[in-house]
Amino acid sequence: MTEREFSVCRWYDRLCLTSNEIFLPLYFARTRWLVMGGGAGSGKSRFAARKLIERCMSEAGHRMLVCRKVYATLRESCWALLKAEIGSYYPDCGAEATVSPMQITFPNGSEILFAGLDDVEKLKSIHRITSVWVEEASECDERDIDQLNIRLRDPSPWYKQIILTFNPVSALHWIKRRFFDAPNPDVTLSRSTYRDNRFLPPEYGEELEKYRDIDPYYYSVYALGEWGVLG
Repeated sequence: MTEREFSVCRWYDRLCLTSNEIFLPLYFARTRWLVMGGGAGSGKSRFAARKLIERCMSEAGHRMLVCRKVYATLRESCWALLKAEIGSYYPDCGAEATVSPMQITFPNGSEILFAGLDDVEKLKSIHRITSVWVEEASECDERDIDQLNIRLRDPSPWYKQIILTFNPVSALHWIKRRFFDAPNPDVTLSRSTYRDNRFLPPEYGEELEKYRDIDPYYYSVYALGEWGVLG
């Protein structure tokens, strides 16, 4: 075994020890769209953050864009999560996180930028985006996502991907119609629940299970990760 092969094996072993099994294949998914629906506490957002960090560290020159519908919600959610993941798994990677402007930079020139979709026009001033993560994508309009898609156009040596993470709040949602109702080779789909998250405290799952009898809709969406149907 060469030194490089040994290094790759060590990297993958560490990834297996610190990631949920359901998400491991998604580290290698290269489709244009990675659409990740699921219940509360499944770990899908943590995986998305981890994949962005892994790519930024190993693929120089990235300009990743992280979005939510409202810009003001990013600091306490995605920015804080990315910063925590770096601190837990990559404390010596040399990444620097700043609040003003809100961004994370890496020694190899990669960076993670943040933008709200409450003013889509502002996206037009952000250039050379290489991949995108949209958290709570079910809060966004379809045209918001379309605007992100057309911004992902500049030449790059790396594959371009848009990751959507969300709870499947309604069977009538445009995400279901666009990505789930018809097969598309450019889309990788993922569905996960709290049961797939081995790092979750047992009491969290116990609380979700209580909604089985209290609120069937809430239980279906947030415990089972199924498309919500209001009766």
